Amino acid sequence: MRIRGKLTFGAAVVLTTAFFVPLISPSPALADDYPTWSDVEAARGDEAAAADAVAWVRDSIAQLSAEVERTRADLEAKSQKWMELDARTRAKQAETATLAQQAEEAGSRAVEAEKAAGLWAAQVVKATGSDPTLQLFVEADDASRILSAIGVSSRVSQHATGLQEAAVQERNTAESLTRQSQTAQAELEDLEAAAAVAMAEAQAASEAASKALLDQQAEQARLEQMLIVLTERREATEEDYRAGEQARLEEQYGIDWGDVSSSGWVRPAGGWISSPYGNRAAGVGSSDHGGVDLANGCWTPILAASAGTVTHAGWHWSYGNNMTIDHGGGLETFYAHMPDGGFVASVGQWVEAGQQIGYVGTTGSSTGCHLHFEVHIWGSTTDPVPFMASQGIYL
Repeated sequence: MRIRGKLTFGAAVVLTTAFFVPLISPSPALADDYPTWSDVEAARGDEAAAADAVAWVRDSIAQLSAEVERTRADLEAKSQKWMELDARTRAKQAETATLAQQAEEAGSRAVEAEKAAGLWAAQVVKATGSDPTLQLFVEADDASRILSAIGVSSRVSQHATGLQEAAVQERNTAESLTRQSQTAQAELEDLEAAAAVAMAEAQAASEAASKALLDQQAEQARLEQMLIVLTERREATEEDYRAGEQARLEEQYGIDWGDVSSSGWVRPAGGWISSPYGNRAAGVGSSDHGGVDLANGCWTPILAASAGTVTHAGWHWSYGNNMTIDHGGGLETFYAHMPDGGFVASVGQWVEAGQQIGYVGTTGSSTGCHLHFEVHIWGSTTDPVPFMASQGIYL
């Protein structure tokens, strides 16, 4: 069974999370429920116990599938919630920007209207030296001129009132739009906060779904190998263990870990990254870690990561038995902690990508079986994880 693909959500967001897990890395809630090879061995000679063990293994596989579906459904629900909040946030952002622009424009119009009213009043006073309507009445000396003055005064007052009303209306409009803009801004901030929470929840759900998928891939290969042993009623062998590990690697990485990528590189060993490249907490060896550690069983194969010439195969007190392959152009790969007698290739030998060059061990400054793998470019180390990824190989 092969389960592949990226966990994604949203048109604009793709969440892809990679995990590095050991061979047996079930979800904590289910870990104690999984059968072990010792359980298989104990049940092998008893028909009833074997039948129970088969049922147990099949139930465990079903639990793994159910956990994958549960986390996938949770991811879809949380992703949908985030997408809805994100859409509302974007709409509110547009609304807030529009209201802010309208409020600014209305404010500018209000200022212009107020200036116009003030300028007109100042010009009139400057021209007459006093209130123009009062001057009209003072200068009128008969009834007809008084009546005429009343008409002129009315028109002057109407013009002044119109200017003032226009200024007040523009100011009221500006203030109303400003209040609407402020309300929209507060609503936008609430939506942005809710969207941020939804995004974090969706990211966590994506990680949980990715881990559940890898747990299923890692554990199911082992469980299916147990089924073969139980149904055939034979003793479990080292080949069964190796087959389970090989199936797991094929599931997890999409290709056989010994297959060569299009750029001519392979994964140098199975296992999981127990210590990354770069600075690390004080412990075994230097805190400046020049490679990555791929934890795996002792005497499991180490492959040449790419074609090249073996330029060193010997001992170093901290690296133990180690080997260097020169790939040309200043590029070298380095393999450390091989067991005594663990070299398969020798100095001066040309090796192809994927060819076995040794075995995983724990010599030198090492506390457990693993391959310490380094990539050197013109004598300086570089992080093997992104380098290998650029070659189509995922550690």
